[in-house]
Parts: sequence; C-alpha cells; structure tokens
Amino acid sequence: MIEQKTTRWGQERRLEFIEFRLLWERRVNRGELVDFFGISIQQASVDLAQYIRLAPQNLEYDRSEKTYKATSAFQPRITSDDAKAWLGQLQSLEIGSIPKSMSFMGWTPPTEVVEFPSREVASSTLRQILWAVQDCMEIQVRYQSMTRPESSVRWIRPHALASDGGRWHARAWCSESDEFRDFVISRIEAIYDRRASIVEPQHDAKWLTEVEVIFRPQQGLTKAQHDAVLRDFGMKDGERRIKKRVALLFYLFRQLQIDLNVSPISRIQPIEVANAAELNPPVLPATPHHQLMKGNKNV
Repeated sequence: MIEQKTTRWGQERRLEFIEFRLLWERRVNRGELVDFFGISIQQASVDLAQYIRLAPQNLEYDRSEKTYKATSAFQPRITSDDAKAWLGQLQSLEIGSIPKSMSFMGWTPPTEVVEFPSREVASSTLRQILWAVQDCMEIQVRYQSMTRPESSVRWIRPHALASDGGRWHARAWCSESDEFRDFVISRIEAIYDRRASIVEPQHDAKWLTEVEVIFRPQQGLTKAQHDAVLRDFGMKDGERRIKKRVALLFYLFRQLQIDLNVSPISRIQPIEVANAAELNPPVLPATPHHQLMKGNKNV
C-alpha cells in the first residue's frame, strides 16, 4: 500500500489531529504535529494557537512535561466523540488494513484482534463483475456451489455487491436457477464471456424490498441482564430497529445466531426478534406477469 504524504493536509486536518489526541490520549505537543504532518515547529505553534482560540477551555500547557493536556472541562468541538470509530481505527491498524501514517493514533493499548480466514477475491474477477454491473451485461462464469460436488458454467447478470461481514457476494440473476441469487465472489473460478442482457434489476424484489427488524432483550432475563443487553446493542426504549434488505436478512440472523424457527429461550444469543411473525418469511410485493417475463428469461 502506498502511503499518502501527510504534508498535503491543511490546517483543518491538523486541528482535528490536535483534538483527537486530546480527546483520546489526553495530551498533544508540537513535536507530534511536526512528525505526523511534516511541518515546521513554527507552523505547529500556529496550529496550536488556533486551536486554543477555538476551544480555550479544552487544554492547558504543562511546563514540566512541555506538552498540552486536556482539561477536566474538555468537550470536542470539531471531531466526533465516537467510540465505534476509534475502535474501528484501532482494529484497522492492528490487522494492517491502513498504514500508521493514515491514523491519528499515537499511543494505543496492548491489542489483539481475532481475524477470521478471509476469502480471497481475484482483482480481475472483481473488475469484470463491476464492468458487467456498469454495462448492464451478463457474464458467463464457472462457479463452485457448496450444494454440488463440481463447479458448473452458467450465465449471471450481476447488479449489486453485498457483504455478510466475512464474504463479498455478487447479487445477480442466474440463468440456471432462473432467479436472483447471491454468488460468493471468491467461488467464481473463471469468467469466459459476456453478452447483452434483458434482465432488469428492478425485478429483484428481495434486493429492493427493505424491512424493519425489531430486536429486543430475550424474555426471562434478570433486570441486570436485561439492562446489560440494552447497553450492548444500543437499544432505546427497550428495542433496536434495523432496516435491512430482504435479501440480506439471512446473513443478519446468521451473524447474530438467530433462527426464527427456534424458540428464543433455547438460543445462546440474549436477544430476540419482536416482529418475527412479519419476517418469516417477509411479504414481498407482487411482480406483474409482463414485468416478470421481461426480467426473467425462462418464465
């Protein structure tokens, strides 16, 4: 990965750096600005002076340590106090998905991230899928499904990408099954040809239809457990609502270890779906017959 030259960043970005360090590490000094941005000591002093004008209550100078420290009255003015973003950045640094020069983090605690085996996606395969989406084309692929022992050749018309958190899929109409399905990109072994398509993505009802999933703490928890679940899942008024495409509900429930056909009390996960009856299966809009014929060759 090519590291971006940080000297291109302007003062606004340097002010964000100052506040980030104060917010999460409680201190910042001129040397850190010089080292990170490749600026002069004089420019670092100007930037700190500008931040002091913006938020004088946020920092004070410690002469013994020659550094600025966050005060007890500190309140972020130009950055977001977002724990999720901070932890996401820490994880990205730990697994090497971003270089150190792109992160405002200086000090970090001892950290270990459990990485699941990644699915390798060939760049040439991804490009051809993207081009097929752009050009409204079908591509002929050799695909290894887990429902059959050997790979097979079929035509697909990809129109979107989706991630289940661990794998990337191409959402596509399949000539063999005569319906829209998800294809794990890493299981596409080869792409042979492409052709014009009459399949229209707007007929993929499962992709276009969004439903609201209402999560709540599982019944039977103690009050302490119930309150812990509310905090864990960021629930408000006793529930958490998430809008999701119907095509992706399977992955959402799999990640959360939820089976709508199994009693909540028998699950490991301490949450349940309050509107399970509406989602099992979700009601999809009917597709007029003439539209279905236009979007599905073999009907």
